[in-house]
Amino acid sequence: MHISYDFLTQAGNTHKSVSDYRENFTCNILYPLVKPSYGKLEDFINEVGRISSAAATINVYPRGTPKYETAIVHRFPNGISDVVPFVVEPDNEIALRGLIELLEENKVKGRNIPFALKSGGHISVPKIYPHEQGILISMEQFTYINYDKEKQTLDVGAGVTWQGVYDYLGQFDSDPAPGVVGGDPLVGVSGWLLGGGYSLLTNRFGLGIDDIIGFRAVLLSKGIRNINREENPEVFMALKGGGHNFGIISQFTLRVHEYAKRVVQTPPVISKEFPVSESNVVKDIMIAFIQTENRPQAAVLLAAFRHDIKDGELKSIIPLYAWYTDSSLAQLPQVPESQDLTQFSSSQSRDPSSMSLAEAYEAISLRHLPVSLKTLQEDFVPAASEDIGRNVLNADLIEKKLITSRQNGSEIDWNSLTVFKVGGKTAVMKRPPDLRGRMACIMVTTYTRTLMDEAEKQAKELSSLMLANQGTRVSFEIWPFHKKAFDGIKRGDSAWPHEEGNVFGPLVGWFEWSGRENDEYWLKNIANSLAALRKVALQEKCTTEDLPMYLNITLEDTPVKDIYREHYEALKPLRRECDPNNVMGLAAGFVIDAREK
Repeated sequence: MHISYDFLTQAGNTHKSVSDYRENFTCNILYPLVKPSYGKLEDFINEVGRISSAAATINVYPRGTPKYETAIVHRFPNGISDVVPFVVEPDNEIALRGLIELLEENKVKGRNIPFALKSGGHISVPKIYPHEQGILISMEQFTYINYDKEKQTLDVGAGVTWQGVYDYLGQFDSDPAPGVVGGDPLVGVSGWLLGGGYSLLTNRFGLGIDDIIGFRAVLLSKGIRNINREENPEVFMALKGGGHNFGIISQFTLRVHEYAKRVVQTPPVISKEFPVSESNVVKDIMIAFIQTENRPQAAVLLAAFRHDIKDGELKSIIPLYAWYTDSSLAQLPQVPESQDLTQFSSSQSRDPSSMSLAEAYEAISLRHLPVSLKTLQEDFVPAASEDIGRNVLNADLIEKKLITSRQNGSEIDWNSLTVFKVGGKTAVMKRPPDLRGRMACIMVTTYTRTLMDEAEKQAKELSSLMLANQGTRVSFEIWPFHKKAFDGIKRGDSAWPHEEGNVFGPLVGWFEWSGRENDEYWLKNIANSLAALRKVALQEKCTTEDLPMYLNITLEDTPVKDIYREHYEALKPLRRECDPNNVMGLAAGFVIDAREK
C-alpha cells in the first residue's frame, strides 16, 4: 500500500523546471481503504508523478502503510510517527533534485510543504510545522559505498549508517586496516557529519567534518554538484557543520586512516559500573586523566552519572569506559576490580551472531533502550528469528517495527510489533514502549571537580522526578577531549567554528520519558538543569559565553546564531545564493533565515 512513480528514460534529457516534466511516467496510487484528505499536501503528492528526468523513482508511503511504519522509526519518536502524513523516498540524485525543485515550485506559488530529512534517525529534535501538512524525506536508498585504495578515500551515500560503513570496511582485512572517523554504529552518516562529528577518534584525527574531502549535493540554485576545495570551495566550507542549510547532500567523500576502524569497532578496555556511593573514585580517575595524560593519541575516557527506571524501580550507577587509541594508557589510576560487561563478554563468543540473551540485554541497555531482562526473557521468540530477519531493516541493536497482515474480507488488518534483533537473537514486544526524549548539552573546554559535582547533583535532582512523571532515563556524561584535538584546523575551514588551540566538546545529557503529555514538563526541567550546569561551568572557567552549541544534541529552542556564532553573518549571503527562494527554510532543524539581511 504505497504510491510508486516509475519514470522512463528520456534520451537527451537536459535540466528542466518541474513544470516541464509532464510525460513518460507511470503512476500507481494506492491509499488505505479510508482515504483521508490532506488538501494542498495531497495535491503536492499527486504532482510528484510529474517529475521525470532520466531514470528515477520516488516512492510515497502514506501513514498507516507498512513501509511508512518502518521508515519513520527514529531514536526518539517524539510524535513524528503520529503526525506526518507521508514518507517520500527518492531513489537517486535525479529523483531527489526533482523533488526539491517541486518543493520550490510550490513555495513560489505560496504552497509551503514543510519537511524533514532522515538518514539514520538519531537526532531528537522534532520541528516539522505544521506537521499535518508535512512530509518526511527518507534517504534510505542512498546506500552507495566505495573504497578507493589508491586515493585512500571512501565514498558514502547519505542513507548509510555507520554500521554499514564498518561492515563494508571489514572486508579489507589488511594490516594496516582502512578506517574512517565515524560515529556510533546505529547513527546515520549524514546527520552525524553535518553537525560536526565528535567521536572516539577526535583526539587523534579531529571532528568528522575535518575528515570530509568532498560532497555530492543537490543545491537549489545549481542542481546536482560535486563540492570540494577545487569545485565550489565556498559551499564546501559551508557544508562542513552547516547542516542542511545549503541543500541536500547525497554523498560524502571521507579521508581514510590506517587503524582508525579498530578503535570504533572494539570493546572498551575498561568497562566498569560503580555504585553512586563511589562517585568520588570515578571523579578522582577522571581528574587524574585530564591532568596527566599528555598524549592526544593515547586514549578516550568517559563516565556518566546515570539513573534508570527498570521494572518500576530507580537504578543509579556510574559507568566508566576507556578505549585505547594508541598502544597504552598513560597515568591512569588503577580501576578497582568488579564484574563488568567486558569481563562478562570475554567468556562469551566475540561473534555477535552467537550472543547469549544476557549479552543481548547488556547490549540493548548500552543502547539506552528501556527494555528489562524479564521482558526479553518473556518475549524471546527463537523460532521466529529466520522469518523476522526478513522484516527488520538496517543495523542490529535498534528498535524496529515488524508489520504483519491478515486478510479480513475486503479489508486488511495491519499489526505493528516492536522487534529487537541482536545478531541471531530476536525479541518481540507486543506493545512497544512509548519512548520520548532528548539529547542535549552544554559546551565545555575542560572539567574541574566542581563541575563534575554539579553534573552529579543535577542528574540526581532530575532522577527524583522520574517515577512521578514517567521518566525512564537521566544521564550526564563526562567526556573530556585533549587540548590538541583540533590541531591543524584553521579558522574558517568549516561553517561550525572550531580551530587549533581552542578545543571544546559537549557535556552530554541524555533524557527519556514516556507520554506526550509529559513533554513540556521534562523540557522545562532539562533546560533549567542545563542552565545551572552552564552557570557553574562559567564560574569554573570551563566554558565561555561564546562557544558554539553543538547542532546534533541541542534543544530545539536554541537560536541558530548560537550554533554558528561568529560565522553566522558570513554564512547568510551564501545561504541566499544557494537557496534564493528559501526552500530549506521549510526544513526541520536549525536553518539560517535566508530572508535576513
